[in-house]
Amino acid sequence: MRRQIHNLTPAEALELLGSKPEGVSSTEAAQRRLELGPNTLDEPPRFRALEQLARHFTNLFGLLLTGAAVLCFVAEGMAPGEGMSTLGVALLGVAVLNAVFTFAQEMRAERAMAALRALLPSRAHVLRGGVASELEVSEVVPGDVVLLAEGDRVVADARLIESEELWVNNAPLTGEARDVAIHAEPRQSGPLLEADNLVFAGCSVVRGRGKAVVFATGRRTEFGKVAMLSATVDRPPTPMEQELSRMIRVLTIVAVVMGAVFFAYGVVRGRPIWVNLVFMMGIIVANVPEGLLPTFTLSLAMGAMRLARRNVLVKSLAAVEALGSVQVICTDKTGTLTANQLALSATLSAEGVAIQGDARRRSLECALVASQIRVSQGGLSGDSLDVVVAEAVGAETREAVLRRQQRIFPFDVARRRSAGTRRHDDGLELCMKGAWEAIAPSVVAYQSGDVLRPFGAEEKDRAEALVRRLAGGGARVIAVARRAISLAEGDRPIDELERELELLGLLCFSDPLRPEVPAAVARCRSAGIEVTLITGDHPETARAIAREAGIIHEIQAPVLTGADLAATTEAELAALLADVHVFARTTPEQKLKIVAAFRRRGLRVAMTGDGVNDAPALRAADVGVAMGKSGTDVAREAAQIVLLDDNFASIVAGIEEGRTVFANMRKFLTYVLASNVPEIIPFLLYVVLPVPLALTVVQILVIDLGTDLLPAIGLGREPPAADVMRAPPRASNDRLLDRSLLARAYLFLGLIEAGFSTGLFFLYLVAGGWRYGDDLPTSSALYHSATGLTLTTVILMQIGNLVGRRSETRSGLDAGLVQNTLLILGIVTELIVCVAVLYVPAVASFLRTGPVPLPFLGLALMGPVLLFFFDRMRKRLFVSVR
Repeated sequence: MRRQIHNLTPAEALELLGSKPEGVSSTEAAQRRLELGPNTLDEPPRFRALEQLARHFTNLFGLLLTGAAVLCFVAEGMAPGEGMSTLGVALLGVAVLNAVFTFAQEMRAERAMAALRALLPSRAHVLRGGVASELEVSEVVPGDVVLLAEGDRVVADARLIESEELWVNNAPLTGEARDVAIHAEPRQSGPLLEADNLVFAGCSVVRGRGKAVVFATGRRTEFGKVAMLSATVDRPPTPMEQELSRMIRVLTIVAVVMGAVFFAYGVVRGRPIWVNLVFMMGIIVANVPEGLLPTFTLSLAMGAMRLARRNVLVKSLAAVEALGSVQVICTDKTGTLTANQLALSATLSAEGVAIQGDARRRSLECALVASQIRVSQGGLSGDSLDVVVAEAVGAETREAVLRRQQRIFPFDVARRRSAGTRRHDDGLELCMKGAWEAIAPSVVAYQSGDVLRPFGAEEKDRAEALVRRLAGGGARVIAVARRAISLAEGDRPIDELERELELLGLLCFSDPLRPEVPAAVARCRSAGIEVTLITGDHPETARAIAREAGIIHEIQAPVLTGADLAATTEAELAALLADVHVFARTTPEQKLKIVAAFRRRGLRVAMTGDGVNDAPALRAADVGVAMGKSGTDVAREAAQIVLLDDNFASIVAGIEEGRTVFANMRKFLTYVLASNVPEIIPFLLYVVLPVPLALTVVQILVIDLGTDLLPAIGLGREPPAADVMRAPPRASNDRLLDRSLLARAYLFLGLIEAGFSTGLFFLYLVAGGWRYGDDLPTSSALYHSATGLTLTTVILMQIGNLVGRRSETRSGLDAGLVQNTLLILGIVTELIVCVAVLYVPAVASFLRTGPVPLPFLGLALMGPVLLFFFDRMRKRLFVSVR
């Protein structure tokens, strides 16, 4: 029977892979990478881009335009020489251009998101020729010896060769959430995935540390095999994508129904079939804003880029807007509210006396033994508190202490303490550090100077009061204790060893609040967003930081601890959340309960996290926010948002940007839909009255895909309004396309545009000698000039609409207009198109327009002023200024 990698001893595994305990050399690694390729899963599926392009031809807009083009060719066959084939080619070209443009923007957005994700490179700790190195994950090759520690994500499939209390979670691969202990001993049988001496790419280390030799990378890993199988599976649509689909469906149904009804009306009236076809296509094209989809995509992509400049990385375009809908922020303390610049501010005895000399040295050495510190060429790495302790000890002493370190009991979030053992000449010493309340029950004596004193109830009460006082001042207090144990006890479980401890001292750490946090919290309050602090620190420390940040204001504001949460049901907790904004001594698992309680209240929650165990809460929250600097890979994978600077103020900046994206979408949606009405009205008049058609289908496309597109994109780039963070979060049932927007676009702005532009059309015809009921050949110069004037008037009035849409309450002429280069470019483009439509022969010949006298052009130029004036009056009379 063939032996597999997990059946081999560590030495046999290393020999099989051509490696050594110190790893392969850099030269050998480079050769293997050349032969086997990088350790990535980035090879795209074949023909994926073609599938995405085809999808843009088969959406409702694309099918509608293609169907209209087919009808044009049918009409040309029925009535040759009427120019319907030219119109069919134009519509088909628009369908192609729309699909290609939207596809190009989507590809551009995907490339931009890929570039942004590159800001967070995954790293691997690898032994190369006996030297610990930190490499890009893609550089890892079979035979490399990787170093594993708590919080790491496994970068490749590997066989354990050393293990120190190593536990992993294989849920990404197996679906089972339970943690698994991993050992280095060989296994004689069983499938690969069940072997407890292997670690797999994509899975996470939840505690302990170890070394493993890599045997599979990239697509050859078990995770890679699954990823390749699932590469063609499309993800489910996000709420924003569902909203866009609903909006497109509504607009398309309205267009088709209206076109069909008036086609039937034309048939009943006895008009020729080809005339009714032209009319129906005009109604459909006028109702469908063909450039809307690329505008939405580009707006979200620009929002993502703006967020990146504010240190907020969004992992999908839909998450840009999701962040703006948040009603509650559940934030961690260390590194998010504080600067994560821990400093050892004091070392005290249980009596509150500063300890110096040998007593201080013993306390720090003991704390170091109970720490997990990784020493490499790049310096020290590990938990920030452990790093501070290691630096305080000094390089020479640190090296000596770590040489004698025997066994590590990693920090346990539930027990809130860690431990380690080190050798002495006459045995071993157990060293423990952790939260005061986690260490105190096992303490029987304490060091007072050079004297060991008993630790009774009175001494415990005094020490308890000291810890509360220190924590109330914002200090993080860590208790350090020791116990001498025999060599025989060295292999026993930690539960049997942590008793009869001697308290060496209390280490006090300070981590200052970020200076920008109080203002950011105040902005959240003014925006109607609740801020809740969830931390593993002492309740008094949590209360002090929360008061300094402005999360709470009362000196004795209620604080719930992990013990309180354990004794509270989810329903009871939901009832308490209105008054409780600080949680202390909590475990990452309890974050999940807090999220569920907020969701029970019907609130949308953003949850921050950085640890492996934070992943469930990050996934459960409406918006998961991971830390980019201090966070683990597992947390970043689970989150939708990553803070590149770990700063709470960046969350607030992200919310502001997300709200702005939603507001800007409504702005350009109103702008685009308003021009539908002056496009539809001429066709309605044409079918029910004996009058000429004021706009042709091709001229409508000039508006929808020509002059409207760039200004709409410019509106999507508008900066946040001054009052965007003074309004409450939008309700969950707020939609992009709601009744108020439709009323404003169709029944107010659109009717003004339609009335003025159509009025000028008939005024010009009457001035040219036409009378109501007369037939007017579509080839006449009078008709060409009249339609050109109508088209020009609609485009010009859209300029007034564009300026007004910049604000829902103000005029839109305020500061910032000239700073938006896309808006200015859009206005200039509209003016150039107006001149070309009327006075450039080549353009006029294609669009079948003609020149008009300057007085009529002057009347057209009054259109944007008129629209802007009425819109301004509406805002003054009916819109309250916040």
